[in-house]
Amino acid sequence: MTVPASLGHVDSLFPHIEKDWWKKAYNEMYLYTDGDCVEVPAITETECDELVGIPCVQQLLQTQGSQIKVLDLCCGQGRHSINLAKRFQSVNFRGVDQSSYLLGLARERAIAEDVQGNTRFQEGDLRQIPEADCSFDLVMLLGNSFGHCNDEGDLESLREVSRVLKPGGIFIIDYVDGSWIRSNFSSSGWEWLEGKKTLMACRERELSPNKTRLASREIVIDLEGPTVLQDLFYSVRLYDMEEMDNLLQKVGLSLQAEDGLQLITSTREGTIDMGMMERRQLVVAQKPAESKPANALDRDADVYVHPNLVQYYNSHKGRSLQVSAPVPAGTTILADVPYALIPSLDPSQPDDLICSNLKCRQRVTQYKASVRCQSNCIRDVAWCNIDCRTADQARHNFECAWLKNQGENLRQNEGQYTFAMIWIVLRLLAGRYLELQTGSKSSKLYSWEDRFKRGWESVDLLHSNREHWPQTQIQHWKRLAELYLTHDIQSDLTFDDMVDLICKEESNSFGLYPRETGIFPIPDPPLDRGLDYGLGIYPRATIINHSCIPNITWKTDSNGRMVFTTSRKLAAGEECLICYFDLPKYVDVKARRSLLQEYFLFPCACERCTQELAEEL
Repeated sequence: MTVPASLGHVDSLFPHIEKDWWKKAYNEMYLYTDGDCVEVPAITETECDELVGIPCVQQLLQTQGSQIKVLDLCCGQGRHSINLAKRFQSVNFRGVDQSSYLLGLARERAIAEDVQGNTRFQEGDLRQIPEADCSFDLVMLLGNSFGHCNDEGDLESLREVSRVLKPGGIFIIDYVDGSWIRSNFSSSGWEWLEGKKTLMACRERELSPNKTRLASREIVIDLEGPTVLQDLFYSVRLYDMEEMDNLLQKVGLSLQAEDGLQLITSTREGTIDMGMMERRQLVVAQKPAESKPANALDRDADVYVHPNLVQYYNSHKGRSLQVSAPVPAGTTILADVPYALIPSLDPSQPDDLICSNLKCRQRVTQYKASVRCQSNCIRDVAWCNIDCRTADQARHNFECAWLKNQGENLRQNEGQYTFAMIWIVLRLLAGRYLELQTGSKSSKLYSWEDRFKRGWESVDLLHSNREHWPQTQIQHWKRLAELYLTHDIQSDLTFDDMVDLICKEESNSFGLYPRETGIFPIPDPPLDRGLDYGLGIYPRATIINHSCIPNITWKTDSNGRMVFTTSRKLAAGEECLICYFDLPKYVDVKARRSLLQEYFLFPCACERCTQELAEEL
C-alpha cells in the first residue's frame, strides 16, 4: 500500500480526521505499527493472567455445569479470546470486530491453536452489537478500543454492552488513562517497526482545547523506497475514572472499584513510542442481578434484531421485513430462536440429535455424551447433560406420555415426515401450556419488543394459508389431528385450532442445515447446503419473504438460532428477501416455480423468474 499524496505539515490535526477513521486503520499495517503491543505473545499472556486474577472473572470462568458465554468486543486478531479459550475449553468465546482482515487472522489462529470449537468470530459494530439481549456472562472491551467515537457513540456502545450482558454479568474495559496522558503529553515520537528494519513510524499529537480528545497523525515510511506507506489521522476520547464511572451508571452498570487495575505496557529496548498504550486503566463493572426477566422460561432471550430491521405490510405478500436505513453487506439483521424445535433425521445416528432444552439447542454429537429420558419415552429425545434435562423437565413432561404411547406407532403407520410434523405441533402446544401455567406476559425487557411479538403471540400471528391448501390435504390433516392430537394432551385449543396449527407448521417451518442457504449468484462449482438435521418454528424469521435473487442468506448457528445476513448492501426501505430452497438444486425456472407452488402455495414472480420465463417464449 502506498499513499497517493502526502499533505505535508498541517496547522491542526483535527480537521483531517475522517468520520469512522477506524474502518481503514485496522489492517495489515496496524500489526506493524502496534505489533510491539498486540503481536507479542508474552504481553497477551500477562494481560490474560491479570484478567483471570480478577476474583469475579476467575469464579465465572471456572464455573462448572453450565454454558458460560464470553463476548470479546473489538477483538482484532483474537489474541485474548484465543489465549483464554485454550485455558477454559468449556467456555464459549465470541469475538466481534469491524475489520474483516483481522477477523480472518483470528479464525486462522483459532484453528492453529485448536480452539475453533469454542471460539467464533464475526464482523460487527460496537454501537450495534450483533448479539441477543441478556446473552453473555462476561463482556470484554480490551486493547484501548474505546473512545474512538464521539461522546454519543461511546455512550451508545456502552448501552449495547449493557443490553447483551446477562443480569449479574461482568463487563471489563481498558481505556486510555486520560489523566496520565494529559500530565505526560508528548507532541511527537518515532520508532523503528519491529520485524521490518527499513520501516519507521513518525507520530505527531495534539490535544483538543478542552483536553478531552487526543488527535494523532501516524506516517509510516519505507526507507527502501523511499515510500510513504501510511499517513493516518485519528483521535481518541480521553476519560478519567470519574467520567467512566458516570458513563457506566448511565447505562445501568455498577463500577467495581476494588477490582480495577492500572495497566503499564512493558517496553522493548531501543527507540520506542508507546503512545496511548503506555498507560491504561482497566475497569470492572457489573449489571444488576435484579434486572432479569420475570419469566425464567423465556425462550426469546437469545433473539437479536438489527436496529434498522422493521415490519411493514405488503398488500400482495402480507407481513414483510425491510430496513429503515442503509445496511452494509455481511451484516447480521436477525438471529431468531425457535419456539419449537425437533431433530429430523435418524435418531440412531448421534450426530443427528439436538438438545431438547430450548435454552440450549446445541447438536448432541458423538463427542458429547447425551442424557436420555428417564421414562424412555422415545429415542429422539436427548439433552447435552443433566442440567439441560432438569431445566427442560417441565416442558418435556407435557410431551413425554404422548411420545411413549403414540410416537413410534405414528412413525411406523404414517412415516417419518408426518411424525416430525405432528411432534413439532406438540412442542408448540407444550410452549403454550407453559406460558399459561407461568402467566408469561410481555416483559418489555428486550430492545426489539416494540417491533416484534414474542412467546405464543408470535406463533398466533403466523399465517396458516388454510384457504390455499387443497381440501384433500386438509382432510388428511383433520384425520391426523383426530388420531394423534386429541389424546394424552393438556390443551385449551379446539379441534379446529389443532388443524390450523398443522397448517401453520407446514407453511412456516424452517429446516436446519449445516451450510448457508441463498448464496447468489450461485458459486462455481455450486455448493449445496447439505442434509437437514432439524426442524424449527422461528416466528420472526418466517416474516421474511422469498425471492430467487435473494439479498439475505440464512444458516443455523451452533446454538440453533437461525441467522440472517445481508449478502449485499441494502438501501433504506429495501425489502429483505431470502430463498426458501437450495438454489443450486433448482436452476431451471419451471422447476423453481413448481417447487414453490407445491410446498409454499405460490408461483414465484420475482424479477429473475419473470425474465427467464419471458426468454423461454
